[in-house]
Formats: sequence, structure tokens, C-alpha cells
Amino acid sequence: MSSLTLPPNPFYFTRHGETEWNRRNIIMGSQDIPLNEFGLLQAQEVSRILENESFDIIVSSPKLRARQTAEIIAKQTNKPIVFKDGLSEIVWGEGEGTSGDPMLSLLDDTRKPKGAETFFAFQKRVVDTVTSILLTEKLPLIVSHGGVFKALTHHMGHKDLSSSNCVPFFFKPPGEPPHPWMVCSLKGEGL
Repeated sequence: MSSLTLPPNPFYFTRHGETEWNRRNIIMGSQDIPLNEFGLLQAQEVSRILENESFDIIVSSPKLRARQTAEIIAKQTNKPIVFKDGLSEIVWGEGEGTSGDPMLSLLDDTRKPKGAETFFAFQKRVVDTVTSILLTEKLPLIVSHGGVFKALTHHMGHKDLSSSNCVPFFFKPPGEPPHPWMVCSLKGEGL
């Protein structure tokens, strides 16, 4: 896929705060798991970082962990929230609720559990949703999931990027081809 299919509009992104399942390395996928106490603190911290940024709206996954993170950010920044199903995490099928398998790769459909969403279908859903957001919202903050970040950055040509919980990023569109999208951490962490 080419990054040229995304509208060349900047946006912000953060992954939700930590859940108990993140802490215990359990695959969540489509499960609706709340933030744990540390995740709530992470959401407070990222909201303080983001209150100094100039986004106009928060567009969030409807999953509870993302919703809670978005609501904390909205309260701190006084920004409206909309929810988009297309920003939900990849469906892991029978793998959900099991311990994370380091061999289970988001990108490797040959190793996916029964009922899991293929990476191609997942990435298409994510890119279509983000495209729609970028065409309708002035400068959005997307609050979503680690798999969504991975699918999006992989689509942009960044094959090895991943996101920790509640690390905010700014996505700057490419200049003249063949320059890629720039993905900048706002927390001072290296990529």
C-alpha cells in the first residue's frame, strides 16, 4: 500500500492507557477491558502533555480502554469527542483472553488464531477510517490501540514502529515524494 492514499493532513495519535491485560500480557483484541489504576494515571499525564497542542477534536475507538483515555484528555483539554468503530483494535478471534505469544505477529496471517481478522482487512479498515477522519476533521487527535498504530505506520512505510501506552505522537504529512510521513513522539521518547 502507498502512503499517498492518506490525505496529506497532519494529526495527533495516542494509544490508550494500560489495562490489567496489558500488564499481564494477555491478548485483548475486541474485548472491552477498562484501564487499570496505572492506565488512569497515564491518561492524566498524556492529557497534560496534549493540553499544549492545537488539535480541534478527539476521535476515539469506542473500546472502553480508549474511551476512558479520550474522556480524560477531553476533560483536560475541553475538546469534543466522537467515536469511530473503525479505530477499534484488531480482532484476535480465539486468541483473545490468552497469554500473548511472541511468535504471534500482527503482520503474519499464517499464525493468526481461528476467527482473527487478517492484517490486510484490518489495515484497510484503519486506513479507510483515518482517511475519512482526515477528510472531515480539521486537526484531530486519534485515541486508539497499539495494533492501529502499527497498521497505520506500516501503511506509511515505517515497518518497525510501535507505540507504548499513552505516548502521544504528531503525524506530519510527507513533503514531495518519495519522502515518508514523519511520526514524532511528543513525550521525548525515541522511535
